[in-house]
Amino acid sequence: MKKAFITTVAGMATRFSASLPAPVPKCIYTADSPENTLLFRLVSLAEDFDSIIIVTGFMQEDIKKYGEENFPENIKSKIIFAENPEYAEYGSGWSLYKGLLAVDVKSYDEIIFAEGDLYFSREDFSKICGIKSDVITVNNEPIKAEKAVALYFDKDNKPKYIYDTSHGILEIKEPFTAVYNSAQIWKFCDTEKLFRTMTDMGEDAHKGTNLILMNNYYRDSENIEIIRMNTWVNCNTTADFAKLDFKK
Repeated sequence: MKKAFITTVAGMATRFSASLPAPVPKCIYTADSPENTLLFRLVSLAEDFDSIIIVTGFMQEDIKKYGEENFPENIKSKIIFAENPEYAEYGSGWSLYKGLLAVDVKSYDEIIFAEGDLYFSREDFSKICGIKSDVITVNNEPIKAEKAVALYFDKDNKPKYIYDTSHGILEIKEPFTAVYNSAQIWKFCDTEKLFRTMTDMGEDAHKGTNLILMNNYYRDSENIEIIRMNTWVNCNTTADFAKLDFKK
């Protein structure tokens, strides 16, 4: 079985760098060892995958240099760097789109995508890897518009995502059966369908958030497994980063 892992680290992370002397890509920020970074942890979790796609943008040369100096050789051989030159102009969907374009999507049996500012446990990630169907993830945190991606199921029990890029307010404009805080990790097991979805959407649709692709792909999925992430942190700030234990 051929597997790919995609993570996007193209953003400027202004909230994260606000408390630092100078801007830094938060995926390679560390308070001690160079191995204690979000990016090192993500690629280490995916070391058994056939391909690891990292989508860069802001300070991309720093990220590439970090990988060259710190990734083990067995991981380096699997890394594909995809560039998003429009990281300051378009939304998160464009980074994911660039990552998908960097490989032949249909040649893989499954693809896992995780946002690049996440910390989660090896145990929870292993659960996702072991499931043979599409996966959407949720966490145990309260749903707050300032940072949460909300996942809800409509009256037909179809999953839908909402997010406010201004971190102000969330609004569900239809009846729903359940609502969760998304853990922002997804597994696609029908890569033919994933390719059709990203193509049929048209290029302009990818310039918004990556949730547009999720809403289009998962709305017709017959078999979706929901995985609750027991250990999960969205690192928006250095205070969030300080909570992490890289030994787990």
